[in-house]
Amino acid sequence: MKKLLFTTIAILIALHAVCQEDKLKELEKLEKKSEAAVKTDTLAANVSAEIADPLTSPEPLEEPEIEVEEDTSDDQDTVIVEVGDEIFSIKEMGDETRIKIGNKVFRVVENNDGVVVFKSSDNNSDLWHHDHDRFRGHLGGLELGFNGFLTDYWSTSLEPEDSYFDLNTTKSYYWNLTLPCVNIPFSRHIGIASSLGLSINKYRFDENNSIIKGENGVIGPSYPEEGITYSKSKLVTTYATLPVILEAQIPLSNSHRTINIGAGVIGAAKLGAHTKVVYYTDGKQKEKNKDDFSLNTFRWGATARIGYEFFQITGTCYFTSLFEEGKGPELFPYEVGIAFTIND
Repeated sequence: MKKLLFTTIAILIALHAVCQEDKLKELEKLEKKSEAAVKTDTLAANVSAEIADPLTSPEPLEEPEIEVEEDTSDDQDTVIVEVGDEIFSIKEMGDETRIKIGNKVFRVVENNDGVVVFKSSDNNSDLWHHDHDRFRGHLGGLELGFNGFLTDYWSTSLEPEDSYFDLNTTKSYYWNLTLPCVNIPFSRHIGIASSLGLSINKYRFDENNSIIKGENGVIGPSYPEEGITYSKSKLVTTYATLPVILEAQIPLSNSHRTINIGAGVIGAAKLGAHTKVVYYTDGKQKEKNKDDFSLNTFRWGATARIGYEFFQITGTCYFTSLFEEGKGPELFPYEVGIAFTIND
């Protein structure tokens, strides 16, 4: 375009000079006007050339380097596209598609509720793993509630000679502290949860008595001196626990929240025990007696729980008697309470 314009102007000027040779004198008279016209034409041509130049010969833009890589490892289709310093990638994982743009990750999940999109940040973590993609049991945390004894299946009736073990159930309680659990997943919503815990049980006697370890380690009642009434009398036991629970989770619609149902076994090892009485004679008096009280060193039982997210209702029953065989009443401890999990 630029060359064509200059060529055209040159031809026009040449033709003009030939045709006007005979009228040179007339042109000389108009010299001043012609010079002005030539200057004007030259300026216009220069301006036209300057305008046409960027239009006809634009400088090429630098194209970004684009690299495309396909990854078929782990039977998963992955396409990674690198554009400059940014990374764009797509990964198919069954019913889920993950899209990464820079350090942002978008998860497109297909479930019974349709298609749900979640947004998260990479934060230098494994791009293809997320807390919602794996099983997490509801076990670790704080548990508290009431405890007591069973004498038979679903029975709490004591034999007359064992009446000194009658409990004030509203003041007999326990609390357990359990570490965050270890998870063994079978699927996203089914797995095994296990942990270590510390269990403290307080059994409040309802009558005016405590217990004592007598001859040959046999447990029997202990009564205060005449005129003394215990305002408080209890047996306290401390055990280390190891629950192993199979948990199933029922997901709620349009969220990652679940209703959790779990059941399993629990083992425990004795750490210590003591009795404590409180009474008033010339002021408040306390007496504490530490002993093993012929308690079974190890015990095991069944435990179950049901709940919503971090809140659970729990129940545990031990199949091992509280005392060693022949050294005390045949009593089977049970616990009913609530739990607040910390690993949700």
